[in-house]
Amino acid sequence: MNQDKQAELEAALTLMPRIIRDKLDRVGIKLHLKEWQAFSLRERTQLRDAPCESASDLVAYAAMVEALVLRCTGRQPDRLASSQA
Repeated sequence: MNQDKQAELEAALTLMPRIIRDKLDRVGIKLHLKEWQAFSLRERTQLRDAPCESASDLVAYAAMVEALVLRCTGRQPDRLASSQA
C-alpha cells in the first residue's frame, strides 16, 4: 500500500466508523474510542472488513473484539446494557 492510501485509510479509521458501531451493537459490545484507537490500523481494518451477519460470524466477531480489548487494556470490554450476547 502506498503512503497516500495508507494515510487516507488511517484518517478514515481514526474515529470509529458507523459500520463498526453497527457491528458492535449486533454483538452487544460497547467499545470506547480510546480502545478503538489503541488498536493497530491493521486490526481496525480487520474489524471493519470482518463479516458480522450469521450466528457464527457474530460469535467470531465478538471474540475478536474481546481479544483485542483484553490485549490493549487488560480487561474485558464493556457490554451494552440491553445486550443478551
